[in-house]
Amino acid sequence: MPNRHPKGRRARFTTVLLATAVAVSVTASACSSSPDGKGSDGKGSEGGTLVVQSGLANSPGNLAVYQKLNKQFEDENPGVKVDFVAKSFDDLASIAKLQLSGSNPPDVTQVNRGYQALGAFVKGGLLTNMDDYAKKHGWDTRQTASQLQLNRFSTDGKLMGEGPLWGMSATTAWIGLLMNTEIAGKLGITEAPKTIAELEDQMQRAKAAGEIPMQFGSASGELAAWLLSELLLAHGGPKAVQDLVFHRANANFTSESATWAAKTMKSWGDKGYFAPDWTAYKTDQVLANFISGKGLFSLTSSRFTPLKGTPEQTKKLRMVFFPSVSGQGIAAVGAGDIPWTIPAKAKKKDLAAKYIDFVTSQKAAEQFLAGGAIPSKPPADAETGINAANLPVPSQDALRNGLKLVGEGTPVPYVDWGAPELYPTISRTFDQLMSGALSVDALLAELQKSYGPFVESLAKG
Repeated sequence: MPNRHPKGRRARFTTVLLATAVAVSVTASACSSSPDGKGSDGKGSEGGTLVVQSGLANSPGNLAVYQKLNKQFEDENPGVKVDFVAKSFDDLASIAKLQLSGSNPPDVTQVNRGYQALGAFVKGGLLTNMDDYAKKHGWDTRQTASQLQLNRFSTDGKLMGEGPLWGMSATTAWIGLLMNTEIAGKLGITEAPKTIAELEDQMQRAKAAGEIPMQFGSASGELAAWLLSELLLAHGGPKAVQDLVFHRANANFTSESATWAAKTMKSWGDKGYFAPDWTAYKTDQVLANFISGKGLFSLTSSRFTPLKGTPEQTKKLRMVFFPSVSGQGIAAVGAGDIPWTIPAKAKKKDLAAKYIDFVTSQKAAEQFLAGGAIPSKPPADAETGINAANLPVPSQDALRNGLKLVGEGTPVPYVDWGAPELYPTISRTFDQLMSGALSVDALLAELQKSYGPFVESLAKG
């Protein structure tokens, strides 16, 4: 689900909790629209083989849905064969530039977001401007402006979130809190926290009772980046994160919201709200610890659902929105999965656009929902689909709240998308902040060093 991040964010998108591979019709070496580069009619039109390359090889749940969708697309388009090439996200990212620069790229491929990937490929003229296709197929009204914004870039690759549309995401994911209702009940907590003050009060109760307030881990850096993003959002609202990512309004890491977020993280560490030995845990270990009953809360992504765990374990868990300072509005860090794009040198662009239209349609959305994934386009009767899927409670929460976020709220990007070096800087400095090796001001200065010069370099061209 994981959509994916620029340099340093690959772990967030490639880490999955599913271990069983799903058989997918692939030909890993195939890279042409057909043996002769033409369709079945010999004219390179709507027939022949359509090569579709995905970065979801480690996401068997999503691949199972795509396997069905590919067959349906073939049935609806006689003479078309979908050659679905499934690669891991890391493998996809490693070959993207060379592949797109070559004379024989796939007809449709997923491409990572951010300045290091999507922006660079747009600047190099390696992708197809999809504005005309968006108008033809109604993509510009199918998804919200905030969703489409993440797949927009100025043609010079300098402005993320503005300019033409270069890709479409079929599914989405969001960051929230897992809550253990059994532990909450023992503490007299009957509702999920709506405000940061309520969250801190509930964590303090857990601490006093000998429970782990926040199951956490910083070994991979992922959760630290999630926490910083969510706290920025909690204090400053969507604008605080969007301005940093999209380089607007002279945004920087010395702002009131950034300062508050850093002080809050430090405060939680000083008060012992994080799990013991949290510096040793990676994201998957954190999740396993929480599912086993260790902790009142834990940060998580909806892409990890359905959760591993016995019915006895998962029935105690809920997935809720991370609270805000004000307690108002619906917002969360979240984004569509790796967007589907059309290479500039693709031989079957119209058919490629037809395929993207199909996998982002309402018909596809219903099937993604049944498979436990959040479609970027909410289906007309989502509740029926969720009930029919017979998923564990936290998975149902992930779907219902995710669709609510997409339909009624504001999903915002991960803050480290703002510059290529932000993620490793957050990962490195978080532990230093908690240990006292860095002050809050020193942490913010380090983040600004990784952000400001990059923004300035774009302005200079």
